[in-house]
Order: sequence, then structure tokens, then C-alpha cells
Amino acid sequence: MGIAQSTFEELKSQMDEVHITFVADRERAIKSFPGAEIIPKGILGLGALIKSAFKSDLVVCGGGGLFQDDDSLIKMTYWGLRVALIKALGANVVGYCLGVGPLMHGLSRFFGRLAFACMAIVSVRDPLAYQVAKGLTRRTVSIVPDPALALKPAAAEEAEKLLQSHEVPRDGSPLIGVAVRRWFHKRGSFIPHKVAFRFGLRRNNDKSKFNKMTDLLASVLDHLTLSNGAHILFLPTYNVAHEGDDHVCEEICRKMHSNRKSLIRISEPRLYKAVTGKLSVMIGARMHPTIFAAGMGTPVVGLSYNPKFNGFFQLIGCSAKVLPIETFVEKEMTGELLDLIENALQFPEDAMPSAVPRLIERYHHFNAAIASMHKGLKPLAAE
Repeated sequence: MGIAQSTFEELKSQMDEVHITFVADRERAIKSFPGAEIIPKGILGLGALIKSAFKSDLVVCGGGGLFQDDDSLIKMTYWGLRVALIKALGANVVGYCLGVGPLMHGLSRFFGRLAFACMAIVSVRDPLAYQVAKGLTRRTVSIVPDPALALKPAAAEEAEKLLQSHEVPRDGSPLIGVAVRRWFHKRGSFIPHKVAFRFGLRRNNDKSKFNKMTDLLASVLDHLTLSNGAHILFLPTYNVAHEGDDHVCEEICRKMHSNRKSLIRISEPRLYKAVTGKLSVMIGARMHPTIFAAGMGTPVVGLSYNPKFNGFFQLIGCSAKVLPIETFVEKEMTGELLDLIENALQFPEDAMPSAVPRLIERYHHFNAAIASMHKGLKPLAAE
């Protein structure tokens, strides 16, 4: 939702009297996109999408990891055909800060080529996505950061009030944010993880790896509370049945010996981002908590489950501050993770993602360029 909110406010600010249609969850979107028309996701909204795209001047296709086959082989087929359909209706399509890759299978790359061939403008969100996209199109590919980097946070006072209501210490001791996930999904399967989970097609074969991961992270976090007097703030984001980030955080919490820990579920992206601005460092095994923190100038340390982490950390000039989570677990790299976190605590100015202001400016410039190309817009549909 953070991507969509940032995109909405940016397009509204760049284009006067523009009408925007969003493909989104209606219940959440009504509050987030005042004045916009909302089309349901998936098959249920296909008719309304076709109608909207047919009368639109511009269709924006953007979001997180849309163009990848790490979760499902059908995903790139779906997006390739969806973009081709919209193009066939005569709409101008913009690839908007796309997450691209991995695309490990030939079928995925074929539909990636189809999608890019239907786009008037192609932009991707990091250098690794750029390398994948460049291999699939002859069009110019621009690197434009994830819109969540530029999302306007809630007021600092609102974040402070939330922390105090959860009795998070505000005594000057280090506050370390943690956003982790269960990453052991089956990669490259045909059925999307969400669908497979719903119908009981995912076997729980990852117990040993999961237990080891939570053991190691609990050990690292306990050490930080003892050696640095830190308070650990768990900030899970993907709190749905098939992902269950909050349950992962609860398990690490349970295994910690220290009482210097809190867990807060925050569903509103602006407030979440504001809270990350109160942290001393963010440990992120989810992309957007890490992006929010970097956007607030907070030092970040990554535990990557996908190459897109490396692309984002490279973009913000923090390539050395990310560890592959699978390697972390297999080789028990608690010392390496502690070094990254403690260096960020001791030398925060060196650890801050200094490239962020320049990247946000690039994002605004890209949107201004789109606006200048399409003056006098009628309805605009955003994926």
C-alpha cells in the first residue's frame, strides 16, 4: 500500500485535475486514495479495467516484485498478458519503478519481453532489475527508485505517541527495529504461494531451518540488549496467514532471554515509516520496511532472501550491509551480523544511506517528465 499511496500523491501533485483509477483492495483504498475510482484486483475487476484503460491517456504498471518467477511460474505470464491486453486497447503504458527479477525460466523471460514491448516507457527500481530488464528489451531503461522511498511519513509526534503507548523506552538507549519473514517458500513452482497455502498444498518442510533462523536471531538480539543496552522493536508487516511475519517475530521474541523487546503491528504505511525514523538501526528481511527506514535516513542492515535486496542496497550505497539469510543460517553468521549492526550503532553517520535525497529527487524528476509528456490528461489508470 505504501507504493500505491506514494504514486497517488505524486501523480496528483504533478498533474492538475487528473482523474485516477486504481486497481486495488477497495476497503483499504477508499481511505488512501480520496477521489480516485477503485477497480477490484484480479479477474473480478477485468471488465472495469478494460473499460478504464480504453478511455485513459496513460496506464501506469508498477509495484513491488511484479516481474519475477521466484514465487510462481504463472506470475510473469499473468503480467505479460495483462500488459499486452491494455496495450491492445490503445493505451500508453508506462513501466513504473518496476521490480524485475529473478526471471529464471524461459517462459518468464518470453512474457517479460512481451510486456516491455508494449510499454512506451520502462523504468525499474534498482541496478539488478536494470540488468534483467536490459536483457529483455531494446527500449531505454531508466532506474527510478521504489515510490515508497519518497512516501511522506506521518507526523513525528504521532510516531512518538505510538511508541509511548506500547511502553517502548525513550531514554536515549539504542532502538533497533526488526522486520523479518519466513523465507523458505518453494521457489519456481507453478502455483503461487498464496494460492497453494490456501488449499493446503504447501507442506511444512522448513521446521529445522526456521527453528535455526529464529534461534540465531534471538541470540544476536539478546547480545545487543546486553552489550549496547538496546531495546528491540519488532515491526512485522506482512501479517496474513500465508506469510505470518508477526508469528515469526513472536517466535523470536519468545526465544529471547531479554525483556528489552516490544512488538507493534502497524498497518498504515505513513505511520510505519515515521516509526522507522525513530530507530537507531533497522534490521530488514522484508524490502519495504527497509526502504521506509532508508527513506527516513535510518541506518539499515539487510538479510536478503532475494537478489532485489542487493539491488536496493547497491542503489543507496550500502552494498556491504546486507547478508544472504540462507547463508546466515547455514554458516551461523551471527558474528558478521552483529558487526554490521554494531558498526551502524557506533558510526551512524557512516552507516546512513546518503544517496537517498538524490534518489528521491530522481523520482520526482521522472514523474515531472511523465506529466510534461501528457498534458491535458483525461482519466489515468494505475496498476
